[in-house]
Amino acid sequence: MEAKKIEIACQSCGHQVEIDFNQAQFSSQIAIINGKKKESRTFFQPCPHCGQLNTVTSENKEEWGKRKGPNVKAFMFSGVLSCFGIIVLSILLAYFAFKGLGIVFDWIF
Repeated sequence: MEAKKIEIACQSCGHQVEIDFNQAQFSSQIAIINGKKKESRTFFQPCPHCGQLNTVTSENKEEWGKRKGPNVKAFMFSGVLSCFGIIVLSILLAYFAFKGLGIVFDWIF
């Protein structure tokens, strides 16, 4: 599968900038609406003449080539684990805080 190449005019100087979807930096936007995943990518390429960062957004997966993006399931799984970790750490913190308070009050009284 071949990635798409687009030539656009630079936003700053007007020179032609070629954005190769196989080589350019990109960011992904993933939205899950009613159980359906919708993904779009924004590709970034600086102008060789003035350095202005030019962008192109694409929603067609066939244009992106073989490059892999972020894994949605991995993000969701890591989010669940991070929430679980925060809850466990909070419980441990509260347990040892109350143990410490008990020791302090036993020592004072």
